[in-house]
Amino acid sequence: MPPAAEISGLGPGTDRPRLNPAIDLARIKLTPTEGFVLSRIDGRASYDEICRVSSLGREETLAILRKLRRAAIILAPGDRVVTPRKNQRTGRTPSPDRGPKTPPPVMVTEDMLRMAQERAHGKPAEKTDTQSALERLDDGEPVAPADLIEGHDLPVETKRRIVRLHRRLRKLAAHELLGVAEDADATAVKRAFAAVSKELHPDRYFGKDLGNFREKLAKIFARMTEAVQELEKARAAKK
Repeated sequence: MPPAAEISGLGPGTDRPRLNPAIDLARIKLTPTEGFVLSRIDGRASYDEICRVSSLGREETLAILRKLRRAAIILAPGDRVVTPRKNQRTGRTPSPDRGPKTPPPVMVTEDMLRMAQERAHGKPAEKTDTQSALERLDDGEPVAPADLIEGHDLPVETKRRIVRLHRRLRKLAAHELLGVAEDADATAVKRAFAAVSKELHPDRYFGKDLGNFREKLAKIFARMTEAVQELEKARAAKK
């Protein structure tokens, strides 16, 4: 049997990375995309398998995996468990290195952490009942039939709600988008963003025919991320 292809900076593509148990994931910051890739690390999926289920493309997924390994957030088979040095000024564990054009980070959500940690221990993540953001933000305005042609793998009502929310994105305040009080604390905001991520992250529809709805979902999710940052800045300004 031929040896597995080697991936620069990671090892054989058939290797199965795992979370570093010495890492305090609550004290690092990742972008939503990095958090999505991290949530796929369960100690059972190989690098090649993770790339296949990621809609980011192989090269971008591998680049994130390399960053996570360099930061010792994930470990390859044979890697020794190490506790990364903390920044002496902030007391935080270093986050994955990023280039200058990387978008502002958001804190890893509680659901992202729970999913990743439970997968690492072979436990299924518990389901939570959360109101649909598309339902909550639906204003019921008419949608032209021409706007519903693409996206064959989406229910018609879901497409209507995506169109309605997409055209109202800049009219809704940050707390309205996330469905929280204007003075909501950090925990409530994180919980709301986790629920929104489950429903609206474009990668949820991996392999589906979304047509132009993929771009609409990407813009909606980006606006939700901005909403989190706006509430964080407003809360910090009041201190």
